[in-house]
Amino acid sequence: MFAEGRVLLPHPELDALTAEARALHAAGPAPRSLTGQDRFRLIEEVMDARALADAGDPLHVLLACRAVELATGALFGVRGWWKVKPQRWLPTLQERDPAAARDLRTVLTTPDVPTRQSALEALAVRVTGDLMYQEGGSESVPVP
Repeated sequence: MFAEGRVLLPHPELDALTAEARALHAAGPAPRSLTGQDRFRLIEEVMDARALADAGDPLHVLLACRAVELATGALFGVRGWWKVKPQRWLPTLQERDPAAARDLRTVLTTPDVPTRQSALEALAVRVTGDLMYQEGGSESVPVP
């Protein structure tokens, strides 16, 4: 009942409330823009992965996966989609953005480092628009 939003014992007063809840869920959350700090962090992770890829470092796969987590979470946020567990990323992306799903699958499965890095960068650009650093990469914090 609570996990799936099903009414076990129908009641006329619940019909309107149930319909409203289903409509809100179907609409999804409001899209959330990346903050300057989140954008910087994602681009920095992608650039760190690029450096490892260029050096032929086997740790590239680790940094690529860390960057994928940032990029995928951000993609769901900016598109106004409900976040899902990593186990549901591929099926959800396949349904909503097959090209992004293809990039994600490539990052996760290809043994070819340049191909993996290219797919990672393509996925990040879907969120950031480009991979250029911008001023204001961190949020202002008042000093006490």
